[in-house]
Amino acid sequence: MNDELISLLVCPRCQGHFELIGNNELCCQKCGYKVELQDGKPLFTSVPATIEPWEKVERGPDKGTAWRRSNWKFLNQEVQALGKDALILDVGAGHGDFADIFAGLHYFSLDIVPYPEVDLVCDLGQTIPFKEDTFEAVVLMNVLEHVYENRKLVQNCAKLLKSGGKLILTVPFLLKVHQAPFDFSRYTPYYLDALARDAGLKVVTLNGYYDTLYLLNESLGNLWLYSIQSGSGLKKFTAKGLVFIIQHLINWLGKLSDKGAIRPVAGEKNPAPVGYLVVLEKKA
Repeated sequence: MNDELISLLVCPRCQGHFELIGNNELCCQKCGYKVELQDGKPLFTSVPATIEPWEKVERGPDKGTAWRRSNWKFLNQEVQALGKDALILDVGAGHGDFADIFAGLHYFSLDIVPYPEVDLVCDLGQTIPFKEDTFEAVVLMNVLEHVYENRKLVQNCAKLLKSGGKLILTVPFLLKVHQAPFDFSRYTPYYLDALARDAGLKVVTLNGYYDTLYLLNESLGNLWLYSIQSGSGLKKFTAKGLVFIIQHLINWLGKLSDKGAIRPVAGEKNPAPVGYLVVLEKKA
């Protein structure tokens, strides 16, 4: 287990420091509280019995959906602006979709599932295993929509930030339900602003990813999968032919129209982004 990580951890019960006992557990030197290790990962909270681990999907700046690619561009830009010695915590890191962005930095990751790529297992909305005022940045990439107690999670993330530290997050808006049944919310800019204020954070950046062609293609895909699979042979054949034509028209339209872009929400006339990309800062 990483010595630097151990030095950052504190007992959730008494704030005492941990020492490593063999290869199987951490023990608080103050109150004796013990934390089991699984494959070298501390388990501060139990893994929900109802959750099924997700398969790893290869991610990168040019891989995945347009929304995912916009996330990569946004996060890479924000991380590059941090100092080389910045301590970074990736919450809900999963299989480390964005881990390549943090290469060579002081980066730690957690999740509620002991994926091979994470450093510790913890539901940060319930338990805080770190010293407060520790990190220059905490990252929540497409995580908040999967957290029922989202306000508590953001408040706990804020506690871990140093003064002036950044909470960097993305959340979808016009995106289908995913990772069911753990998909609870979609957020408006007004909710995100209130969420920040409640946690003692200020909004530095509130951008949307605007891509109407992406939304058109998503809707067309749903039409193909769910709306034209029944009916007579001729009706179904005609519907599929029309979808084929519409798809090609959308592709041609894409060559004539603006590409998807990250733009500030303030002053934006389009109220329908794919999702939001946000930077919050801890007040002094």
